[in-house]
Amino acid sequence: MRHLALTGLLATLVAGCGGSDKGDAAAKTAGIPLSIASAKQSETPVKVTKKLDEYPAEIRALLQRANAAVVAGRNAVAIESLCQAIGQTPEDASLFRMRADVYKLQGENASARADFSTALRLAPNDPDLWNNRGYFLMSQGLTAEALSDFNRAIQLQPAHTAALNNRGLVHLANQKMEEAEADFTKALDADQKFVDAWNNRAFARLKLNRLAPAMDDIRQALRLDERYATAWNNCGLIAVRQENWEEAVRAFSRAIELEPLDSRWLGHRREALLKLGRYEESQADAARVVWLEELQRLSVAAQQSPRGTEVWMQRGGHLLAGREYGAAAQDFTRVLLLQPKNADALAARARAWVAMGDRERAMADCDSCLAIREDNEALSLRGDLWLHREDVERALADYEAAERFDEQVAQAYDLRAAAYAKSGKATEAAADRSRAAGIRSALAAPTSATAAPAAADPSFNP
Repeated sequence: MRHLALTGLLATLVAGCGGSDKGDAAAKTAGIPLSIASAKQSETPVKVTKKLDEYPAEIRALLQRANAAVVAGRNAVAIESLCQAIGQTPEDASLFRMRADVYKLQGENASARADFSTALRLAPNDPDLWNNRGYFLMSQGLTAEALSDFNRAIQLQPAHTAALNNRGLVHLANQKMEEAEADFTKALDADQKFVDAWNNRAFARLKLNRLAPAMDDIRQALRLDERYATAWNNCGLIAVRQENWEEAVRAFSRAIELEPLDSRWLGHRREALLKLGRYEESQADAARVVWLEELQRLSVAAQQSPRGTEVWMQRGGHLLAGREYGAAAQDFTRVLLLQPKNADALAARARAWVAMGDRERAMADCDSCLAIREDNEALSLRGDLWLHREDVERALADYEAAERFDEQVAQAYDLRAAAYAKSGKATEAAADRSRAAGIRSALAAPTSATAAPAAADPSFNP
């Protein structure tokens, strides 16, 4: 299953199930996601399965506060609330398990491990807890200790699908493909709808060069979850091994469509495109990989300096250039939360809004930017927005202030000339037609001394 430590904090009181994240670093080293299915209830009664309404009112309030804090990203508040709850009911394994999840979110792995271990001391016969700690240890690269925990979970509950799947992942990491395939098969025997196990067994079978069964498995995974990007990638890898390059390109393309910021899919598609002799497309994928590598560098820098406006501006500009407009707008918003009068961020965010079709917000950001300073980019973009509203007078006023001269400005003069002519203002109409002709003449002559045009937004279509 997907990671449930955020919105599912309170759900652990009932299910006691583990979480996983398809973007986990440990998963990438194995080539597949570290996956945990929704754990089924243990047949052995344990404290961790207590329902929320079985707690006293004051404990329920603390848990609800903790859950709301995690959802809001305020992990320290969640930890404080859970500490208070543990102080009142120190023998409840569920509370330690929940606090361990939040510690993990905080990156406080030593504290997380201590809480997982305390939960197991309090509820040693709960297979879900053994599986949960095993997954945590596996995510830290401690595969030998994780394997021991998964073995214990399976000993307590032989058909524990999540533990079987995760033990299979440890075998994959240890290059024990036969053992991995066997564990994924046992997980599927227990749950035929366990999509991650289908994907994982397909990967194991790919490594074992059992290509036809591997493709059967991956197609079943995709029937269960058509939006599973990693399964599409594995489908492509199997097709590559079968030298079915067209199918490989289709599969990698679907993975890219679902997760466009993962460079792995692009690298794989590039190789398949080369095999098909589609060199221009392959070069485009290679360029995109370089773009993503720079994005990764900027992302790391931003994480290291979360209040550094310059790096967020750089990252937002990079996203804007890569046509990731929503993410770019978010980065410029981060800058504006720190520096509300940052004119560069306002002008850049306005461009992102326009690209997303939100012209009202774009106009507001242009106005805010221009209230701070004269800015040719904001003036030019606001001119486009006025033109879209068919307010040619204001559009031309902004274009002239921005010293922008291009075909779109010439068309704006033509529009006003037509309006002048219709109202009987022949002199004004002739003047505007002359301005439009002058712009076009200048554009046709690269050596002209005419001032360089301000850059128009390539995504704008009035």
